[in-house]
Amino acid sequence: MISERLNVVDGIKNLQWQWRSSPSSAAEVSELFNLMEDIYNFDWKGGKDKWRWKACSSGEFSISSAKQLLAADPCNSSQNKMRWKVWVPLKVRIMVWRSLINRLPTKNELHKRGVILQSNLCELCNTDVETNTHLFTGCFFSAEVWYRVEAWCRLNPLLIFDVADLIEITSSQPFTKDAKYILRGIVFSTMWAIWIERNDRIFKSKRRRAIEVVESIKMSSYFWFKHRSKLKCLDWIDRCKYPLNIV
Repeated sequence: MISERLNVVDGIKNLQWQWRSSPSSAAEVSELFNLMEDIYNFDWKGGKDKWRWKACSSGEFSISSAKQLLAADPCNSSQNKMRWKVWVPLKVRIMVWRSLINRLPTKNELHKRGVILQSNLCELCNTDVETNTHLFTGCFFSAEVWYRVEAWCRLNPLLIFDVADLIEITSSQPFTKDAKYILRGIVFSTMWAIWIERNDRIFKSKRRRAIEVVESIKMSSYFWFKHRSKLKCLDWIDRCKYPLNIV
């Protein structure tokens, strides 16, 4: 919301505000007053600034303490679930990874960063706030897409509550290693198609039905698998019937 600079000259506090946006909600006004209270109650006792590494009691940086921090990072634990060995393009894998660690610029995340939007509702269903979890797992439109992909791949019933559950779909299915490899790419392709549909509606005013999105998933996944996978690809007709067979 704001950035501030506190200068102390001869024991006198001089607060200089650099506003990025004015407080526009009760929560932001409350945040401002709490910040001002902390600043004015601060008792500066002089001295020089110095760097201190909080992960070690000695205050000195060490590789082992940095590794411990990374191991305890919840974002890092989410990354451990990411399977990078997939036949989809790198841009698709990066998008899925960003979704897994909640780093996609959804409307809710943009709003948190002070971006002014006309609406923070999901562009696909217009019924709820567009969060990362809602976009891929809670939206009615996305749910229909996943239902059609589930039927296409003949999957066991899916219980999906967040993006991490999508990444783990392959582990819950009784398939061979090669079939799971194919399925993982289809899951990634589906997430990519949902994200592209969301962006097309916002920036290009283009709208497709869920069945049309699924058809695009079939075409793009067929093209990517045929040209990027070492496994032999089914012909187009057979793949449209059931994509997890191996030639």
